[in-house]
Amino acid sequence: MCVLCVSSGKYFQNVIFRMGLFKDKGALELDRLGVEVAGRSTEASRLRSILSSINHGFLTKVVSVHGPPGSGKTLVARSVCQKFEKMYSGRFRFIYVNLGEVKTVFGCANRLLASLGGELMAGRFGVDGVMEGFWRIVREWKGEDRRFLLVCFDEADRLFIDERGDPSGFLYRLVRSQDRLEGSEINLSLLMISNSPISEIWELDGRVRSSMGLEEIFFKPYSREELSKILKKRCVEAFNRGTVDRKVIEACVDYTAEQSRDVRRMIDLLRVCGEVCESQGDSKVELKHFNQALERFEMDHHKTLFGAMANLQLDLIHVIAWLNEFENEASPSTDQIYQAYKKMVGQKALSYRRISSGLKELEVMNLIGTRKISRGREGQRNEVWLTIPAETILDFTKPEWREEKKKIEEFREKVRELRKLQRKLH
Repeated sequence: MCVLCVSSGKYFQNVIFRMGLFKDKGALELDRLGVEVAGRSTEASRLRSILSSINHGFLTKVVSVHGPPGSGKTLVARSVCQKFEKMYSGRFRFIYVNLGEVKTVFGCANRLLASLGGELMAGRFGVDGVMEGFWRIVREWKGEDRRFLLVCFDEADRLFIDERGDPSGFLYRLVRSQDRLEGSEINLSLLMISNSPISEIWELDGRVRSSMGLEEIFFKPYSREELSKILKKRCVEAFNRGTVDRKVIEACVDYTAEQSRDVRRMIDLLRVCGEVCESQGDSKVELKHFNQALERFEMDHHKTLFGAMANLQLDLIHVIAWLNEFENEASPSTDQIYQAYKKMVGQKALSYRRISSGLKELEVMNLIGTRKISRGREGQRNEVWLTIPAETILDFTKPEWREEKKKIEEFREKVRELRKLQRKLH
């Protein structure tokens, strides 16, 4: 085997080609669990410590796990909680609910019910009807000792888009569940995974927040060394030996470290490199494949990213791009963005505070940058700028924007000509 690995002739290349590049392409799946938690031992240990308090008959009501996209939040939280569930079978139960595609509180309640094996309910039952079914199933969990149910809401910040559904009240009723579970020896707690701290999104009175208990775990962005360690391990698992040039691994790591530090994007980029190589019938992934893959990857990534964004996030990034292209505002203020947003959506406009929170979410996603500028007696101005081309955004949100811009510019030019003519006449 070692002799084959150092061979460089046509025979070896043909053998590799027949074997295929990929050994286990599943190793490049973005949500694959149990592969690694490189560089996340501190965060994992912190979560285990919080959960271990059940040995003393207690579990804090809310655990907020937050950090930038692709920093390992979901991977670590699910891995730790699932192992904990096996260790404490009968005493601890973990329920995972991804809110990525949920747009309403009712949809969240239905997902919660389904996670316990209940059937999805029609809209006529409302949130209260769905939750009655949820509480009924929870109370069926029998045992002699005190039992702990941990409900995990992934992408929890999406829930707060549905202001009409009162997401704060919905979550408050979940953590204040003593009346629903009285006499059952069951304690319910929430694990909230989000980009921003849940305390910044969930509007609760300070006394209420302190009385119910809140633990926070921050996931910092991966370092370059951590990214390299993760990708090398995934590469060994996914590809046959000798089929990936080391320079490709370094290029993927460098790109990710400079752009977003999102480990999911890095792994996905390596997959695209392999697919480009395979489609061209080549036997080894090289830098030429990386360069071609990067162009395709960025185009596909932005489409996927925009398509999965919450309505508010998409509205805001569209407004910023619009101000860039149509108003020549390269760094609009938060106030300018809010006024343009209100003009665009009308009576459906959300509060200024929610807009500020939405901008923070876009910053965490590395789509915008922000800075505070002192204006002397006029106070401070918060400026916002895009980290990706405005054209890329508008091509997705309003494909016909170029034609519209051309018409507006033609109109503005006519107005300027008329004003010149008026000045001459006067």
